[in-house]
Amino acid sequence: MRIGFDVTPLCLPQSGVGTYTINLLDHLLLQDQDELIPLAHRPICVESTHPQTTRLLRRLRTRSRPLNKTLWMQTVLPWQLMALRAEIGHFTNAVAPLWTPCPTVLTIHDMTLWLLPEHHYRRRLLAMRPFIPLAARRAAAIITVSHSAKQDLIRILHVPAHKVHVIYEAPSPVFRPLPAGPALARVRQRYRLPNRFILFVGTIEPRKNYGRLLEVLVRLRRWDPAWSLVVVGARGWLYESFFQQIEALQLQEAVHVLGYVPDEDLPALYATATVLVMASVYEGFGLPVLEAMACGTPVVSSRASSLPELGGTAARYFDPLSVDEMTATLR
Repeated sequence: MRIGFDVTPLCLPQSGVGTYTINLLDHLLLQDQDELIPLAHRPICVESTHPQTTRLLRRLRTRSRPLNKTLWMQTVLPWQLMALRAEIGHFTNAVAPLWTPCPTVLTIHDMTLWLLPEHHYRRRLLAMRPFIPLAARRAAAIITVSHSAKQDLIRILHVPAHKVHVIYEAPSPVFRPLPAGPALARVRQRYRLPNRFILFVGTIEPRKNYGRLLEVLVRLRRWDPAWSLVVVGARGWLYESFFQQIEALQLQEAVHVLGYVPDEDLPALYATATVLVMASVYEGFGLPVLEAMACGTPVVSSRASSLPELGGTAARYFDPLSVDEMTATLR
C-alpha cells in the first residue's frame, strides 16, 4: 500500500507530537508490505536514530520557498497525493485537506483547542479549529492516544464512536534503566545537574502548570534546601511568566532550564532524576510518564485527564489545582 504520511510536526523543534510522528514513522517503515511517502510543506528539523527513516526524510522534496502550512495542505497537497497515486493519507496532527483523492486516517491527540483555548496563541486557533471538525467528519478513521481523549473528541466533535480508535503511544526503546557509571556521570557534568532534583519534561506553557510547581518547590526547599527542579523542553506559548515567577520567588539557583535535550541524553537525565513530576492540568497523553517508568524513575503525576490511565497503580497522583496536595504527594 502506498501511504502518504504527514511529517509536518517534524518541521518544528521537537514536541510531543513530533516524537509521536517520528516514532510511528520508524516502526511503520519496518512493515515491508507498505511504501511510505513523507509529506511536508518545508524542510524538517528533527532527525531520527533509524538509518532507514533518516534516508527517507533526506529524500523528501520540498519547495525552495516554503509555503504556509494551511495553504499547502488545502491547495497543493491533494494534487501531490494524486500525482503520487497514494492509496491512503495519514495525517498526524489533527488537520487534513478538505478534499483528497484517497481515504484519510487522522490522528487527533487532544481537544485543548476547545477545552483550553486560552492556552493557545490566536494564530493556532485560527489555523486549526475551523479545519479539525471537517477533517474528522470526512476521515475514514480517527486515531487518538487515550480513552480520555476519545471521550473528549466524541463529545466535542460529535463523531461516531466506532470511527475513533485508541492506540496508545509508547516510549522509544532508548528509554531503559541505565547503571550508575561514566555515562551518567558525563551527562550529570554536561548539564551541571544537582545531586537531587525533580525532573519536568515538556514545553514551557501554562497548561503544564509550571506556576504551581514553582510554588511547590519553594515549600519543599523550606523542608530541605537541597531540592532543585530541572526543566527539559522548548519555550512555548506564554513562557515569559514562568521565568518572571522564578525571579519573583528567588529560585534562580534552584531551577535549571535545559531547553531542548537530544534523545541520546534523555535516558540518562531520567536515570539521574530523583522523581519525574507531570503537573499538567490537561494531557491527551503524557509520554514522559512512560519514558520515566521505562528508565526506572519514580513518577508523581496530576490526576487530570489521561494521566491516571497511563500511570495506573505505578504512579502517585495529586490534584493539579492544589499546591498543598502537590507538595504533600511529592514529599
